[in-house]
Amino acid sequence: MSRRTGTTHSMRGLLGETLAKRGLKLGVGRARSVLLWPQVVGPELARLTRARNQHGGTLFVEARDSAQAHHLTMQRHHVLTRLQAALGDESVTELRFVVGTLPPEKAVVVQDALPPPDRERARQLVQEVPDGLREVAQRAAEAITRARKWREQQGYSPCPVCGEATAEQPCRACSLTLQDPAVGRAAPVLARDPRLLTGLPVTLGESGTRAARHLALAILRDQMELLALECVRSGGEVFYREYLGEQARLFVALTLCRTHAPLTRQHLGLLPERVQGVLAGSVGQDA
Repeated sequence: MSRRTGTTHSMRGLLGETLAKRGLKLGVGRARSVLLWPQVVGPELARLTRARNQHGGTLFVEARDSAQAHHLTMQRHHVLTRLQAALGDESVTELRFVVGTLPPEKAVVVQDALPPPDRERARQLVQEVPDGLREVAQRAAEAITRARKWREQQGYSPCPVCGEATAEQPCRACSLTLQDPAVGRAAPVLARDPRLLTGLPVTLGESGTRAARHLALAILRDQMELLALECVRSGGEVFYREYLGEQARLFVALTLCRTHAPLTRQHLGLLPERVQGVLAGSVGQDA
């Protein structure tokens, strides 16, 4: 009996590790609660509300106005009970209704089957998962993909850090990561040496590395804007132009998630407009 229990725990632990490595574990709960919201509240209320995101055990739901948000808050315990029953667990322990900017005529998206291309991408995401766990991991990957498509159809924009469709810019999870002191310390170092991209995931994880890269790009963007202005003021001083070109190469490398990248005309469009104007005449042809 103990051996069987141990095996079950090992399988669960392996699945948890696999999902965590693939960045799926955190998103599974969010995907389920957001996706199930229209089905739990019904089509009429679903047209008037929108499940935005889940942070911890709290699901944030947008309402059209303060009066509706207040009314739903008074009824939240009834809705929460139905949601927990649909989820089959208590991963959501609180509902918080906030006034949002809901599009006037948005169709309610229900949990339909994924189109074949999206299903194939989800399958490739978990192809390294052991056979005994692949079906479970596949469902988790599809749930996250379905949730992403739902958020996009609701008018959400990609988070500038992680790329996930979200109503907040950046998303709540990335906002917290950006405040991490370790991420803040890594950003200026990364801005000077993109080769650190290969080692940062070991110390900061994938999400921390993305956040550090986002901050590093902001640092380089500000520096380039100032250098471009100095180039114009100095009448094209060679020192400023060469230094601007070096910062531009660092910016391109980080934008492309590379440790090094040449500055070509193809890459020129990745730079701020003012910087493009200054460097346009000195950038070589595409490699």
